[in-house]
Amino acid sequence: MTARLGIALYTLRGECEQDLEGTLRAVAEMGYEGVEPHDLFGNDPRAVRALLDELGLAVSSRHAGLDAIESGLPGLAEELAALGSDRLVLSWIAPPGSAAEAEHAVHRIHAAAERARAAGLRFGFHNHDAELRPLDDGRTVLDRLLEVDDELFFEIDLGWAWFAGVEPEGLVERLSPRVPIVHVKDLARGAGPLFVPVGDGDVGYADVLPAIRDQAVEWLLVEQDEAEGSAVDAARRSLAAVLEMRGAHP
Repeated sequence: MTARLGIALYTLRGECEQDLEGTLRAVAEMGYEGVEPHDLFGNDPRAVRALLDELGLAVSSRHAGLDAIESGLPGLAEELAALGSDRLVLSWIAPPGSAAEAEHAVHRIHAAAERARAAGLRFGFHNHDAELRPLDDGRTVLDRLLEVDDELFFEIDLGWAWFAGVEPEGLVERLSPRVPIVHVKDLARGAGPLFVPVGDGDVGYADVLPAIRDQAVEWLLVEQDEAEGSAVDAARRSLAAVLEMRGAHP
């Protein structure tokens, strides 16, 4: 199965807020096949769906924060139904500083996941680096999520996995087939996370992308948290690099 190529619209959040239609047109013109929104910026989801249909763009999933999921799940479910997806992804949690904090966070995530599934949605978790680092009991947030919820899917952020010192392709293989979506994020080595277009950093996507090709990944979503200069240009460069590198090895 060849994964489809999309973009997490968080990459272009400033552009989307100013001109969602123009940004989606630019994304389609670049050659992306789909998008992952995190906000519609006041636009009617049915109108957005009509535009996406016109442009030939699919919606892979929708990001939302834990507070928003807990307080506004019915609205999110209605929005996703209009957009044509049933995948809701928890975008971020405050990094737990201890095992006790992690247990509390995992309890909230599991409860949210059960409510989402009751509403007819598939519920996923998007990692940052903190959830892959051992806490004071030697276990990670990811370890705990695997123990408490066997229906949760994972949207593995390959860049954050690398930043945490975890081999990205090994993590996808370990969790397969529960990884239908990955975020293709490149970072350069340094004192902190330095976000760069795919292919300009040190994650090693020329090896990573071919290595996960045979896993059950349905979507490769480019994401760049911050960009120097034009985020649109960065998104265009990233797409070209992904297209080239995912077929770099036989």
